[in-house]
Amino acid sequence: KTKKLLIYSFVLLKSFLGIIEIALLLLDWCVFVQICYASYSAAFAPANEGRSSTALSAIDQKTIGVVRPTGLFDPLGMMADEEAFERRRISEIKHGRIAMMAVIGNIAPQLGFHFPGYLSTSADVKFEDVGYGLQALSKIPLFGVAQIVLFAGIMETVQWAQKPGMAPGDVGGEDWIRYEDEATKINKLNIELNNGRAAMMGITGLMMQEQVTGMGIVEQMSKW
Repeated sequence: KTKKLLIYSFVLLKSFLGIIEIALLLLDWCVFVQICYASYSAAFAPANEGRSSTALSAIDQKTIGVVRPTGLFDPLGMMADEEAFERRRISEIKHGRIAMMAVIGNIAPQLGFHFPGYLSTSADVKFEDVGYGLQALSKIPLFGVAQIVLFAGIMETVQWAQKPGMAPGDVGGEDWIRYEDEATKINKLNIELNNGRAAMMGITGLMMQEQVTGMGIVEQMSKW
């Protein structure tokens, strides 16, 4: 009886993991479709003609990221608080930018792209040894992780800090590209915001899939 119970438990566990794997694969496809849709919606969104502004803050941020088919979606009325909305929009743009870099950083090593040489000569760790995803953190020496955290903190609080009076996401200083034409500006902001949203979903799906299956997205797709 004990043996049969163990067999049944193993079968149930395998079935459960199989369901999770299928769900993650579906999530990957949903993310892919979302990326395609976001890019299409942002690229072909109707442009506002006849107006031009040199101030980025002159654009109504509540119209940015509003695309077909949902339109403006705020069932809880959270956009009514202007200060809170600006804070959330700043966070959304920032996290979207990080997520876009994270997706590239996750997939590129799987395709064989690595920096040449050593990450740490003292620990004898090459860049190609680090890998990708969450498991890469275990390959980086503790001092290296501390450097990453310190660099991110400096960029967050000094170099790319959101200054008062600047539009959400406008953190690039004097060299930042600011489009003179309002229609072009709105189009670029829509592309960035929607692709950032898709990337946040994408990197979440990639990390979950790696933890459940033990494989990256490239290896996973090669086994189909």
